[in-house]
Amino acid sequence: MAVVTMLLLWAGAAHAQSADDIVAKARAANQVGSSIQTVRMTIVSKSGSERIRELELRSRRSSTGTTSSYMEVKSPSDLAGTKLLMIDHTDADDEQMSYLPVYNRVNRISGSSRKGYFIGSDFTYEDLDIREAAEGTHSLVQTTDDVWVIETVPADSAQYSKVRAHITKADLVARKIEFFDRKGEHTKTLEVEQTRVVDGVTLPISTKMSNLDRKTHTKLEVLSHELNVDETKLPAETFTPEYLER
Repeated sequence: MAVVTMLLLWAGAAHAQSADDIVAKARAANQVGSSIQTVRMTIVSKSGSERIRELELRSRRSSTGTTSSYMEVKSPSDLAGTKLLMIDHTDADDEQMSYLPVYNRVNRISGSSRKGYFIGSDFTYEDLDIREAAEGTHSLVQTTDDVWVIETVPADSAQYSKVRAHITKADLVARKIEFFDRKGEHTKTLEVEQTRVVDGVTLPISTKMSNLDRKTHTKLEVLSHELNVDETKLPAETFTPEYLER
């Protein structure tokens, strides 16, 4: 999912001295030009019951730096065909668009709609924003032998007053990201439970988002992946509103 891209933005800052240095080097490190991933999403309720969704995620970074992600629900059948397009422009406002088969139309996601939960999971549309977690004012609030803790006040967030990333120095991955609501209360925690090094890139294979208010959590597992995919597999038209309606 796009959250995997978000996690990769935080990776890699071995010699950084300040919060801004760490974030700048993190954004430059472990970048993947394009990828196709199959992801299993397991939504666990307060009582422990599970609902499973399977998704395909395609992402591509253009020569101008624009990053686009296309997500499609493959199962279960009642959600199959639900699609989400996210475009992180370098010189314009970012875009999020969804397609629901039952309505047969594309809807733009903005404002309060970004607080909505994606297909019943613990991830809101804002959580899935490609660069949201790495945009804002950064502070280095703690340094240990093993971890940097970076606190970010998001530049544009309807939900969060701050986001706190715990970046391990050994593998340069944000193993834990904490989200704080507008009242300053810790409301969610994203944890990386397993990684895999693929072509020199540390890829989060298993992650979990815990919603502390709802006492639920959602687990994401990457079942298959292709990195640096040829453009013939990921043409530019994939990342357009017209493609969502196919």
